[in-house]
Formats: sequence, C-alpha cells, structure tokens
Amino acid sequence: MSDKRQKNQLGLAFREESRSEALKASTEGTESLAAECRAESPAIGERLMEEVCERENCKQALARVKANKGSPGVDGMTVRNLPGFLKQRWPVNIYVRSRRAGERVMKSITRFITTKLKLRVNEQKSAVARPWERKFLGFSFTWNLTPKRRIAPKAVLRFKERVRELTRRTRGVSTEKMAEDLTRYLRGWIGYFGKCETPSVLQSLEEWTRRRLRSAIWKQWKRGRTRFAELRKRGVGRDLAAKTAGSAHGPWRLANSPALAFALPNAYFETLGIPPLIVRR
Repeated sequence: MSDKRQKNQLGLAFREESRSEALKASTEGTESLAAECRAESPAIGERLMEEVCERENCKQALARVKANKGSPGVDGMTVRNLPGFLKQRWPVNIYVRSRRAGERVMKSITRFITTKLKLRVNEQKSAVARPWERKFLGFSFTWNLTPKRRIAPKAVLRFKERVRELTRRTRGVSTEKMAEDLTRYLRGWIGYFGKCETPSVLQSLEEWTRRRLRSAIWKQWKRGRTRFAELRKRGVGRDLAAKTAGSAHGPWRLANSPALAFALPNAYFETLGIPPLIVRR
C-alpha cells in the first residue's frame, strides 16, 4: 500500500514539474515574441496603415459593409452618404498616408533638387501637404473634386493693405491722382491674379475697393455743408442728402449707404479710369 502511495506521489511531482517548466517556457516564449513585436511594431504598423489606406482596399471594405447592410457608427455616417463624403475629402493630387511617408517624400525631393539640380531648398516655404493647405507664387487651390486655382489668403491681405495705402486721406492728393495711382496698381494686379478660377473672390475685392474709394472721397469732403452740396450736385434728393451729411456714422459705414451708392456709382469710377477686377462679357 505504501509503495503504491509513493508511486502516486512521484507521479504527481513529475506532472507538477513538467507543468511548471511548460508554463515557464510558454511565458518566456511570449515575452520573446512580445519583444520582437515591440521592436518591429513601428515599421509593421506603418505598412499596415498604408495597406489599410489603399484606395482599392477601402473600396472592397465599403462593398462588404454595403453587402452586410452595416449600420452607421458614432459619427452617424451611413453607407449611402459615405461615397459622396469620400469624394469631397479624399486628396486629389498628393496623398500622404502618414507623417513618416510625407517626410520620406520631402527628403527624397530635397535630395534630388540639391544634388541633381544644384539648387537650394527653402525649408520654411517647402512642405509635403494637401494642395489647398499650401500656396505657390500667390496662388492656392480649392479642395473640390476638381481643384480650382484661387488667390492665396495672404495675397488677398496684401492687396487690401496696398489699396489702403493708396487711398488713405493723409496722402494729401486729389481724387484724380489717387485714382491714377490706384489704376496703375490694379492693372498690374489683374494681369497676374485675374486668371484665378474663383471669380467670387474677385467680385468681393472689387466691391470692397469701390467701398474704400467712397469712404476716402467722403473723408475728403470733410464738413457737413460740403458733403451736402456734393451729394446734391450728384443728384441725391434733398432729404436723403441732409440726413446722410448730418449722420454720426463713420465714413466706412456711410460708404455703403444709398446716398453714396447713388452719388458715386461704379460708372463714376470707370470715368476715372479705375478698371473692374472681373472681365464682364
């Protein structure tokens, strides 16, 4: 009986030892595998992300979701609305899958320009990005499905700054001289930016320029009597002329008033030689 019990105890001990070694070996193997995964995870993760972002893979994934009649997620985006959303948001010309991929492209282009073309690269003005996030020679692009060439925001600000300089009251020049200087600047500006594909921007700048001119002329008239006389001379009714001349509002606000729009119409500025920013057919 004692021999049988001894054999059972030896068997149990052997099994416990085997189990412990197996567990230890399994744990060591897991740690080794985890270490390898951690060492390779950045490259693996980048490759996986690039594969996930492949256009064809996304199309196949969308087809599966449609076939399964998938429900929208937390953003509420339905399968029916997703294609239209992707068409608007999907980059058209340059598609940067990750920050590292963008950095590799930038380094490759920079190396080619500096070593092959023997040119210098301005790193402050150079970057790999979506077309509508960058500007080139004063132009940028819209993010529509078919990108359009537009005037860069900084170029618009520079335009307004220059027009303000040419139309400020402290210059002490006549309206004719102001119009002459402004015309010279506008013609050169139109020759460069007039071919942009967003006419609404040109329309807005033209309206702003006309309002700026009306404001400048109103400041030149200075006193209420002079303003009343000038408005009446240009055909504004007596009551409206008196109300506008005696108004407490500033020149910029009054430049958009009915009285000044009538007294100083666009046709008046055309007689001064000031060109429109939009070529009307």
